[in-house]
Amino acid sequence: MSTATTFALSIENGDEPSAERRILIVDDHPVVFDGVRNILAAHPDLRIVGEASEPVGAVRLAGELQPDAVILDLRMGGRFNPEISGAVKKAAPATKVLIHTASEENEPVHAALRAGADGAVFKDGRDLVVALRTVLDSDRGYLDPRLRTERGGARGGDTGPVVDALSPREYDVLRALALGQSTREISQELYLAESTVRSYTKALLAKLGVRSRIEALAVARRANLI
Repeated sequence: MSTATTFALSIENGDEPSAERRILIVDDHPVVFDGVRNILAAHPDLRIVGEASEPVGAVRLAGELQPDAVILDLRMGGRFNPEISGAVKKAAPATKVLIHTASEENEPVHAALRAGADGAVFKDGRDLVVALRTVLDSDRGYLDPRLRTERGGARGGDTGPVVDALSPREYDVLRALALGQSTREISQELYLAESTVRSYTKALLAKLGVRSRIEALAVARRANLI
């Protein structure tokens, strides 16, 4: 989407059924918006009240609308954004956050869950309503059974190295390291002090059980973290 858009849909007063659930959609692909609209159109109690195409707009609209749930794209602007789950929950504490992902990479999904998301589902639409109703109607989280486990296991029994779970910020630093960025470049991109970046780097090296950035990237790739 060439121009980021964020808007709230008009809400009529007086005729809303008590069971109606108000949904905010966040995604940067128009075709996904259309697909979600079509799926939810068959369920009158799941009403779309807002749409956003970038993280800042998502957090702002969540705070303004206080929706019952947010269907949140995991990857926007060409990068994973697991920390946005926590920002949305901070802006709207009662709102359920359902991660909507097209990726089978396990660590970004679980980073988003650790950051505050209530569930995650693939973007093929097959289980979207089931996942949405699960997080809305219970205190149980929802994880699409087709997603890999947090400990690096993939479908079909393939397993990678067992590593301790990274925090959302540690994952951001790891992703930046994989792009070849220096400590200074990472600090500028993530708006962190260089000393803080070094602390995150030291922590993720310890969790990966390595002593250098090169070793960290090798282990992370084998564990499907990047």
